Amino acid sequence: MTDNDTPRETDESMTPSRRTMLKGTGTAIVGTAGLAASSSSAAAVSSWDIEVLEVGDSVFGIGSTPSIPVDDEVFVFAHGWFGDTTVASQAADVATSMEDAGYEADEYVAIEWDATTINFPAAESETEDVGEELAEMVEEFYDDGGGDLRLIGHSLGGRVVLETINALDDDYEIETVAPLGAAADGDMVCAGGDGLFSDNWYDGIAENADEVRNYHSNNDSTVGSAYGGFFGAALGNDGAGCPGDTADNYTDVDVTDSVGSHLAYLGDEEVGADLAEAAGVDVDDGWW
Repeated sequence: MTDNDTPRETDESMTPSRRTMLKGTGTAIVGTAGLAASSSSAAAVSSWDIEVLEVGDSVFGIGSTPSIPVDDEVFVFAHGWFGDTTVASQAADVATSMEDAGYEADEYVAIEWDATTINFPAAESETEDVGEELAEMVEEFYDDGGGDLRLIGHSLGGRVVLETINALDDDYEIETVAPLGAAADGDMVCAGGDGLFSDNWYDGIAENADEVRNYHSNNDSTVGSAYGGFFGAALGNDGAGCPGDTADNYTDVDVTDSVGSHLAYLGDEEVGADLAEAAGVDVDDGWW
């Protein structure tokens, strides 16, 4: 855990107020992202059910790329900033909320990447490399006869899953891609829109996913304070910054009524029910 007064490395080419999690609300990620998010006492899916795959774990980028287990229905979860050590429990929280609504996967996978650094811009930048490696794993999964993938990412993990579909060859299409409280600008998913420091994800969404569901909450002040600026939108707080100008397979899912904070997506029953529905489960509307 870091102290609110801990000095942070910054990239002088960036605007610190937009690319460093601020000392107030933003620092909460450092202090809490490593904790299990759900308060549910009995999990249908436990951390022991989650296969953790380390991606980009070598300092020099050396080492073999792990493989996603090949099966008919596979759940894959990517953590956010400082989420390395508890990625299995976070994945189990999300998977349990989906199972409570009737979903069941053949395999449960968590993607662990090096996100433990007080240098937030460096962690943000790392999501592109992680996405590229994960894209290779996804392509191998389909090449080896894999069935359906549900690719879910929280916070910076939301960037990971969107970077993944951006890096996929056009012959591949992931069934469900779901950022939860994505740490990104809302215009990154817009047609012709560019993020402040990188290209946008519109083409990847349109070409390499059957469906993208972006879960956002107006109560997510953590990403709201770090992205969007005065006149823009934060993807995990406001949704897309261009209503009506996103890809046809992209949907903003407003979960403000049930998600009260940045970590509350993990294990939230409304999020889980909607994700289960995206996976083909016949969910009774309003069951939660």
